[in-house]
Amino acid sequence: MKLPRIIRKIGGRIIKATPILRRQILFSTDYRVLAGVEEARRAAASSGGWLAARTVARQERAYDSLIAAMKRGDPRRDFQVAAEAITATGIPHPRLLDVGCGSGYYSEVFSTLLRDGVDYTGVDYSDAMIERARARYPSASFEVADATRLPYPDGAFDIVFNGVSLMHIIDYQAAIREAARVAARYCVFHSVPVFDDYRTTYLRKYAYGAPVVEVVFGRQELISLCQSAGLQLLQEWPGIAYDVSAVTGHRSGTVTYLFAL
Repeated sequence: MKLPRIIRKIGGRIIKATPILRRQILFSTDYRVLAGVEEARRAAASSGGWLAARTVARQERAYDSLIAAMKRGDPRRDFQVAAEAITATGIPHPRLLDVGCGSGYYSEVFSTLLRDGVDYTGVDYSDAMIERARARYPSASFEVADATRLPYPDGAFDIVFNGVSLMHIIDYQAAIREAARVAARYCVFHSVPVFDDYRTTYLRKYAYGAPVVEVVFGRQELISLCQSAGLQLLQEWPGIAYDVSAVTGHRSGTVTYLFAL
């Protein structure tokens, strides 16, 4: 039975007003702007973040309902956009590397939303994420690997897909270069948080109960870095809402970019 609306509203206010509750219950909360890359490195080093099994479990539970909705024919916009970006390459059943794959849920997104699917490989720097991905999707290929030093030869994959992870990589410049290096034809940077009118900014927040660092990109810097890595922008899609103006003073959103080599 659903709770009366007034009770849900009061409960929501209590959660938001109580730090220990909102950090454990809300997916993303307690944003704080960091002074720059060195503070971001220190903040990342002081937290288990995405390496913790508890964080993995909480993220997985959050995505279970999204996966179920997708299978009922109602995919969330970011899932649909990911499939559209792969379709736009025109490659049937491409060799695809998912960088920052987490618990591997995009392997299920692609097998569900793409008619021909993909030849999928997922990598993540978190042992806990890869352990869970292998348990959940035993037929897919998963490896522990650093996005800034990928263990693959040049041009090993038709498409390198960076799905919602570029924002969590402090050395994102190296991650972009590595994506371009191991891609034979295309790179997709998916659900990237960007400012249209502000510089790249480092933030600290709580995600699924764990303190993590993330990057919101200045659009022009991001495009310039990709071009410097030999990538040509072909298409972009607006994504789900992600506005951090409350802490930065500048509106942001998410964008998925398709680049060709």
